[in-house]
Amino acid sequence: MATKKAINLKGIFYSAISLVWIFGLSAIGHISMVLIEKYNPAIKFDFGWGCAIVGILIIYMTRFVKSDSWQSFWGVLGGLGMWFAFEYSLMYGGDRMGVTYTFNGSYPEYRIMKWTFMLLLMVFTYLLFQESVRCNFIYYLRRKLRLMRGVVATGKISNYGPRTAFQYIMVTWTFYVLLMIGYDEQLFGPQSWFIYTLFFASFSVFFYLCYKLLSYDKFGANLKYAIPTVTILWNDVEILAKWGMLKEPWVHINWPIMSVIIAGFCVSTYLIVKDLRRKKAEMIESKDVV
Repeated sequence: MATKKAINLKGIFYSAISLVWIFGLSAIGHISMVLIEKYNPAIKFDFGWGCAIVGILIIYMTRFVKSDSWQSFWGVLGGLGMWFAFEYSLMYGGDRMGVTYTFNGSYPEYRIMKWTFMLLLMVFTYLLFQESVRCNFIYYLRRKLRLMRGVVATGKISNYGPRTAFQYIMVTWTFYVLLMIGYDEQLFGPQSWFIYTLFFASFSVFFYLCYKLLSYDKFGANLKYAIPTVTILWNDVEILAKWGMLKEPWVHINWPIMSVIIAGFCVSTYLIVKDLRRKKAEMIESKDVV
């Protein structure tokens, strides 16, 4: 299990690579969806089903992976596949129900997603009372709201893959719902105090989470904790685009910027996989020592 240590160059390197990888993964996801919608929309629902199948299979296969770090790596990919499937299911529902694109820039699937907030709240309530959940934020709320009936569950976690996938889905879902509620003109609006507060809070918390991230000593933990760190920063990217201060390269098909993002993702993937393979080889060698 990863432990928190003093910040060093190794932790800085691992954290930087993890942040680049998670950010690149989210960006490539957006790029793929935009390119499919623009050049071959006929396959988008088949692509969504494919993402669901691949995501479920990846999460299932983590059952046979012993390394916590590899479980986190595959768990992120499994969670991304399931999230893609969720978005495409909302696209399909939007098409069937005739949901339209709104003047404030919200796509039909996100307009529907906004009204899943009560389902999100029910899931979050379950997690809040589930004492085996070790999410720092949920653990903090448990203590402050006096929901703890005993000490938090301890011991080694052997199923990081499904937990990481679920974390990716929950964090992404939560912040999309917050943004969509904030963008709604009948509730707040893109220029409202709510969106300005969310922008400021996301920007501030991002640096705090980066500081916390630097103290973890394994790629598995870095990847897991990079998910909320990158997603919170993504709030500001989305809000700046909504304010017209930033043009998202995946929306406007800016190939030079997208190429840099894809290259950064490929390099970070190579470094992560190389490190995980090296650690696996070292573990095998140590077991062979008599």
